[in-house]
Amino acid sequence: MMEFSNQIPVLEIKNVTKTFGSTAALNSINFELLPGEIHAVAGENGAGKSTLMKIIDGIHQPDSGEIYIKGEKVIVKNPLIAQQLGIGFVHQEIALCTDVSVAENIMMAKINTSAGWFIDYKALYKEAYEAINQLADIDPKQKVLDLTISNQQLVEIAKALVLDCKILILDEPTAALTDQETDILFTIMQRLKAQGISIIYISHRALLRFHESVSKG
Repeated sequence: MMEFSNQIPVLEIKNVTKTFGSTAALNSINFELLPGEIHAVAGENGAGKSTLMKIIDGIHQPDSGEIYIKGEKVIVKNPLIAQQLGIGFVHQEIALCTDVSVAENIMMAKINTSAGWFIDYKALYKEAYEAINQLADIDPKQKVLDLTISNQQLVEIAKALVLDCKILILDEPTAALTDQETDILFTIMQRLKAQGISIIYISHRALLRFHESVSKG
């Protein structure tokens, strides 16, 4: 397995606080993620896990605190800024266009952020194939509605990979998966880790299986 000698955190959260009305969702939270690390964030519903991730992704803004990417302070104003910083967020609720192909879903965000008018669809389909092929044997021309939930999650991950994601957030990725599908996902996470991608894995389920998988890796 690849070793990473550079231990400067790829992501660092310092003293982040977030309130909603009179409810304190986060109170002076500190967190760091190293290059090529899989970091599990566990806790009950309402513990603030998803709130913290939404702050990292620019969906919410912190009341106070700082965010650093590779040692540089950043302000993540929205998810587009997060994408540009190399952050990919796979939400628990899958948000794919089910009536179009796998490739069109994978490349949709990249097409939307393209500055030019001309789109080389042949090149885009090739890139989509390469992204999904490293995760699973899924036909990029297949419609998303014909995929299992686990494969739809892999399409969501491929969407992040084509945007040069370096920090991948997985929010409750095993909630709707079988044990076998969960093991496959853990294997894929180990493969992405070996490529230098840092992963934040949020869950209150299957942590024992996750620990066993990481220990074997």
